[in-house]
Amino acid sequence: MSKETIEVTIAGRSYPLSVLPEEVEGVKSAAIAIDERLAELKSQFAVQDRIDLFAMTALQLSIRVKQLEKLEAKLASDKEGEEEFTLELVGDLTQRINSVLKS
Repeated sequence: MSKETIEVTIAGRSYPLSVLPEEVEGVKSAAIAIDERLAELKSQFAVQDRIDLFAMTALQLSIRVKQLEKLEAKLASDKEGEEEFTLELVGDLTQRINSVLKS
């Protein structure tokens, strides 16, 4: 696939990136979210050091990713449990139908 070169700005610095066309909007959106989070942290706390702001932003975003991964795993597990329960119900129903047909 052909990649597209885009430029994103985070904390006043521009970064050229090569991304797949279907990733362009997601990457731009992520850069905007990071930039907004940096500005939010800067206004909330007396931290002016860029590295500290980036570290706190990375930490907060990583925590959110971990929370989403946990939720995704739980949803997948719940879905598997529902499928097992449905199979048990179908099996039970099949047995009842067979027993009625044999009578």
